[in-house]
Amino acid sequence: MNLDDHTERLMLYFDGEMSPEERLEFEKHLAGCESCRTALTEMSALREVTDTMKLADLPEAVWEKYWSGVYNRIERSVAWIMFIIGALILNGYWVYRVITDPGIKSVVGLGTVLMTAGFAVLLLSVFREKRTVNRADRYISEVKR
Repeated sequence: MNLDDHTERLMLYFDGEMSPEERLEFEKHLAGCESCRTALTEMSALREVTDTMKLADLPEAVWEKYWSGVYNRIERSVAWIMFIIGALILNGYWVYRVITDPGIKSVVGLGTVLMTAGFAVLLLSVFREKRTVNRADRYISEVKR
């Protein structure tokens, strides 16, 4: 048999997902199969490399350029506005359904009303915080992200 015939068993062995009996049988195969031993060595080396690999952090200059771009600021603002409008529409629909449809269970109605009220309180809280920070901080335009 060649390596292609043992690829699945090789992966199970490498990941430690074989029963003790299967493991012993496959180790006997490994003793006589050079291509499977080579593949196992390559898999071990690859795992070692990927386990120690980390993503590089972007330099601060890249982030400053990104956040200073008009498009990026508009993009984020438009996305939040679209999300808020969509959430308000959905919550308004569910409140309407709870009020007009007596067939909706009271638990669903209560959950919908509480979710809508909670969303409204959170939204107001964010706006109040933003307004307070803008009023109190005279140097907000000089803050760097």
